[in-house]
Amino acid sequence: MAPSPNNIKVRLALRAKGIPFEAVPVDPRDRSRVREVSGQDLTPVVADKGIVLNDSEAILNFLDANYDGPRLMPADREGRYACDAWKERLDRELARHWLGPFFYAIGLRPEFDPADRSAFQDALGVLDAELGERDSFHDDPTRRVCDLRVAEWACYALPGEGLIARVPLFAKFREVYAVPEGRCANLERFLRPWNEFLA
Repeated sequence: MAPSPNNIKVRLALRAKGIPFEAVPVDPRDRSRVREVSGQDLTPVVADKGIVLNDSEAILNFLDANYDGPRLMPADREGRYACDAWKERLDRELARHWLGPFFYAIGLRPEFDPADRSAFQDALGVLDAELGERDSFHDDPTRRVCDLRVAEWACYALPGEGLIARVPLFAKFREVYAVPEGRCANLERFLRPWNEFLA
């Protein structure tokens, strides 16, 4: 089973806020259980407090609105716009290059395009340089979602050993994305606590 970035995003959010949850494995060939709970086939799905949500961004908003713990997103409009702009940047510069190697790793694409991997590595390198010695990509603790969004994509290339033990396919992802050792040392340090959330 290949976990999607949206599933990873929700797991990271639940763990970051300290919310206990039960993860239910879904066979990609049989989505009947997901359909039964949510009326559609896609994951993630969160059923809580009599509410069923199947959109990862809506789930993040729900968690902030209904649970204590560190905020994922700021409450003010300006802060939310900044977080949305960050997401758009990651989608444009990082996520679009993630897709080809991912499909190759899970067997949905028969050939591998090294240009995709190189572009993904370059995008990670830009983030690594931008992060520098800091522990976060922002100075506002209510913008934690910005860091979470980097982690949701970067963990495929730089997974922790606990994540690999829980989902062995991440060893294949690490091999396919093939970030040279030491190239993204700042990101590796940054990802340690996020990878622990995924273990």
